[in-house]
Amino acid sequence: MVGQTTLPKQTNPKLNRPPRIVFVHPSVGVIWSGGSEIFTLELARHLTKYFEVELLSGAACESFCRPAGGITRDRAYELVKHPLIAPWITKLATYPEFAIEHLTNFVPCASYLLRQPADLIFPCNDYGGLAMAALVRKIRGTPILFTEHAGAMNGGKALARNLKFKPDRLVVFSEDIADVAHQLQPQQEVNVIPNGVDTDRFTPAGETIDLGLPSPVVLCVASLKRDSHKRVELAIQAVAQVPGASLLLCGDGIDRDYYQELGDRLLGHRVAIRSFTYPEMPAVYRSVDLFTLPSDNEPFGLAYIEAMACGIPVVAPDDAMRRYIVGDGGILIDVTDADLYSKAIANALTQAWGDIPRQNALRFSWSTIALEYRDLILTTIDGATQK
Repeated sequence: MVGQTTLPKQTNPKLNRPPRIVFVHPSVGVIWSGGSEIFTLELARHLTKYFEVELLSGAACESFCRPAGGITRDRAYELVKHPLIAPWITKLATYPEFAIEHLTNFVPCASYLLRQPADLIFPCNDYGGLAMAALVRKIRGTPILFTEHAGAMNGGKALARNLKFKPDRLVVFSEDIADVAHQLQPQQEVNVIPNGVDTDRFTPAGETIDLGLPSPVVLCVASLKRDSHKRVELAIQAVAQVPGASLLLCGDGIDRDYYQELGDRLLGHRVAIRSFTYPEMPAVYRSVDLFTLPSDNEPFGLAYIEAMACGIPVVAPDDAMRRYIVGDGGILIDVTDADLYSKAIANALTQAWGDIPRQNALRFSWSTIALEYRDLILTTIDGATQK
């Protein structure tokens, strides 16, 4: 862990001003169910205490946000679904909505960062932002800090691709992923920092929402795309086997209609798909009885921590990352076995969890994790100025 001594904005001796940090994620403010979007917004917000922070986002949801200038992913979803475009665009890219976002935001973001230089670029929208930042670094020498959100998914293909851009510092969520990164690129500077949650906002006490569903309510937060690793259909199938339980799917995506039809067929009136903004999410968590996300090879799983911070237990796949995150705040199970999965949900709904989920989530408070990023950013900037 990096040291956590306090360093006010105005005391950077080499720059004689607060370092200017520019985050890049064109989906922030328009997509509220994605872990990387939430990560970017929360970290940027907490780092405003120490730096001059700007976020090139999809919408100006905070005072430090500036629209990136390209097509946002929600608009890209609509383009991809258009009957005149869908037949050929899906053949060109596995995730065409991501490609549209990356391509259309590349030039506006690069142009802005060349006109308004940063002391460090923090791209958070995967390879699109990394490619753009690498171009700016080549011209201006601006260092790049990058957090890998995909981990070892798909055999580490995303990690291997992103390492080709050679970020000045790479952050991963676990030692296992750090080992994979070093195997792929032995010279890469790698730091391990877990994801975080605002434990002052995500709390058991506070407002709730009338979801209009029969109790008990199970919540699943995920993007709605059939070929993604989220495996939302497993949650639908499992909850359907729990008598009386309802399922709230929180998210959106190009396959929303598919999941609505599947939910209606298996759960009837006991299912709903709704979208909420990130500020509304604490009230959403408090309004349900259980959280589940059956994703495969999840790089981290921020939603598990958010739910537990609100006092909600979780049911999740049994793997190393979920054991680390969930701890004793829920039940881990083989979610590919529908009977085991549904029984785990039923058992979790009947247990008295008390303060266990909340105490487990406090390990990942942003107040601590932001300090680690602050010190790493200063180290990265300092290293770049010495080259």
